[in-house]
Amino acid sequence: MTSIEIPNSVTSIGWYAFSNCNALTSVTIPNSVTSIEFDAFSGCSSLTSVYITDIEKWCGISFGSSDANPLSYAHNLYLNGEPVTDLIIPEGVTSIGKCAFSGCSSVTSIEIPNSVTSIGYDAFSGCSSLTSIEIPDNVTSIGNYAFRNCISLTSIEIPNSVKSIEDFAFCDCSSLTSINYNGTKAQWNAISKILNWNYNTGDYTIYCTDGNISK
Repeated sequence: MTSIEIPNSVTSIGWYAFSNCNALTSVTIPNSVTSIEFDAFSGCSSLTSVYITDIEKWCGISFGSSDANPLSYAHNLYLNGEPVTDLIIPEGVTSIGKCAFSGCSSVTSIEIPNSVTSIGYDAFSGCSSLTSIEIPDNVTSIGNYAFRNCISLTSIEIPNSVKSIEDFAFCDCSSLTSINYNGTKAQWNAISKILNWNYNTGDYTIYCTDGNISK
């Protein structure tokens, strides 16, 4: 078996459902799927393509682990048959869920609408081709490992609505040189920054409205 098309009636893909299907190269996941359980696609070492038809539905899938997300192995996301390199999250999405785009190394840019208020655990970790992020004004929390190992990321824009940056949120972003923060230095210092949020990043400068802060 080299490709799988999940039927439209399926709402959940269970634990270890396709674990170690080494010959699997592509999977099509319908909008009906709301959860993909722990290690559903673990060990699918030949997987190269994930096909979906709705980014909003994809953002809302509950992933049991990063290995539940086939993108962790495939790295290439296709929307209505077209490869996704410039990822546009639709207006109306309020949360980008845990592991939603983890491992999607084909994505080079992300556009996140103002309707988004939270970015979940591991949401964009391993997006190794991503060079910059605009985080919208309504986001209050950046989750654990959210942008971990985004090794091409050079700049981030963070709004003053952000109140917490969680564990290892930007760890291993080794090319990071600038954080553009649209608040004051005092506001930046007041953000709750949890354990090693900036572990193993590049030497960056934080550009605030009233001056700069070096790492």
